[in-house]
Amino acid sequence: MASHSDLVEKAVTAVLEDIAKYAPEEYKKLNAEPAKKEKIIQAARETATETLKITDELRNQPKDISARLSKHLSDERIQLIRGGLEIPTFRQEIAKREDGKHWLDITRDGKQFLPSRAISTALDVDWGSDMQYASILIEAVLLVMSAVGISVSPSESEMQQAVKEAAKAIQANLKLQKALVDFVTAWDSADSAYGKAKALFSLIMAINSAGILWTIIKSLCSNMAWYEWLETSAKVTAMIVAALATDGAALIAEIALIVLDAVDFARKIANIIQLSEIKKTL
Repeated sequence: MASHSDLVEKAVTAVLEDIAKYAPEEYKKLNAEPAKKEKIIQAARETATETLKITDELRNQPKDISARLSKHLSDERIQLIRGGLEIPTFRQEIAKREDGKHWLDITRDGKQFLPSRAISTALDVDWGSDMQYASILIEAVLLVMSAVGISVSPSESEMQQAVKEAAKAIQANLKLQKALVDFVTAWDSADSAYGKAKALFSLIMAINSAGILWTIIKSLCSNMAWYEWLETSAKVTAMIVAALATDGAALIAEIALIVLDAVDFARKIANIIQLSEIKKTL
């Protein structure tokens, strides 16, 4: 395996390449402001270094994850990780009404987020599944943002934009569709926190490979200054590159810490399975 310093520099290189690829206008601005560019490089370097240190601590899937993390992270950072799957996108409820049809009701903070929809055809099921998959994808990104120490509370408009971008990416990318289906299967069949965490880690890697990561972060952080959301994306990318190079040990353990308590997130997977069953009856 490459040395830590080599992996850190690999992460920094990947960050700069991703900025040029996914944020070309911001990349021009960055090159015109060396101090901001250096700050983002430093943020990527620190994140990759931290990830590798935590990897060494958590490599053997210990049970005392929180105690191990506390050697490297503040209580505030650990609490941020613990809340990583509790940042709400929206809630989708599936219920049969008096008309005999199943209906999809989509709310956020108790208010309508998207118009309710009756399930009359397979296309209605596909739409509901795409929306639910979009929320799973976004919450996976929010989890990684929490893991690198970024706390966000997206507004309704930011979440609307993120859902729109996620759904569009899902519909256009067969590999991403397969990754989401595989994730639901792996999560549902896993009988341990680490099993479910590995399933979610694989999905995060697929999201990164699909090139949608930066778009989602930009949507969720549209109220930030351009260099702030760029720094957020840089940290997330640096963590993912370091995680990929080390079989995901740190990130999988951090997910395992919280995954069994993620009740609302688990409900989304149950909804996908229910929609699949409803589709068979149409």
